[in-house]
Amino acid sequence: MSFLIRKYGEMQVNKYREMNDSRVAKGIRVIQREGMIVFLYRLSQYLKRKALTAAAPFIITILPKKTFVYKGKKLPYFFHKKSLTWTNERAIEIPIAVDFIKNQNAKRILEVGAVLHHYYPSIKKEVIDKFEKGKGILNIDVLNFNPKEKYDCIVSISTLEHVGYDDDTKDSYGTLKAIQNLKKCLGMGGKLLITLPLKYNKNVDKLLNENKLGFTEEHYYVRRNMLRWEQTTKENAMNARDAQFHADAIVIGEVNK
Repeated sequence: MSFLIRKYGEMQVNKYREMNDSRVAKGIRVIQREGMIVFLYRLSQYLKRKALTAAAPFIITILPKKTFVYKGKKLPYFFHKKSLTWTNERAIEIPIAVDFIKNQNAKRILEVGAVLHHYYPSIKKEVIDKFEKGKGILNIDVLNFNPKEKYDCIVSISTLEHVGYDDDTKDSYGTLKAIQNLKKCLGMGGKLLITLPLKYNKNVDKLLNENKLGFTEEHYYVRRNMLRWEQTTKENAMNARDAQFHADAIVIGEVNK
């Protein structure tokens, strides 16, 4: 079935423009774009997520307390009912990002893409997100962001792969341009952490393979099962399954200015 599923970027569509549409309107578009078989499959996945969401408050109380290793340090998996984090890459992205922020002792922090914003509102930071509406979120395009003051720490969780792919303007170098602009937003001694799913945006995979994203260091993880992620080599991560609804491999890139 996966070979029939197309990503929004492949269809030259901006999925964020359709986020607030009704389920009926979304369903009709899926049938028109991808056919009835894909519609029925997507519907089954939607109903599965609805069932898991209803059961989430109970499920997260019985999940085992487990840890994974990032840069030699044990971190707890992040299990939360919102977005079913135990079923996807948020389980390790969020604890890595939170630990990264805590270790910086930063005064000015920026989050690009409102993710931590929902789980750790107590972290004092600015948040920019081109499409998501909400208290404390500035609707600014990361490509045009030009702050008056530089930041000590910037984090972005599974967001920049959408730039130039699921965006209004299609640009195979969109993610690279976003990272380059964020580097300009860092003050001297500042640090940047970015997580990206692999096998989602083929342009991102190509840039990673060509070592063009400019990370000071890169760390790759693959999912072994729903509750287990392991660090791996770049080659193994690049050979993971294609990402459809969630990633089976991610990269955590850091930049030290």
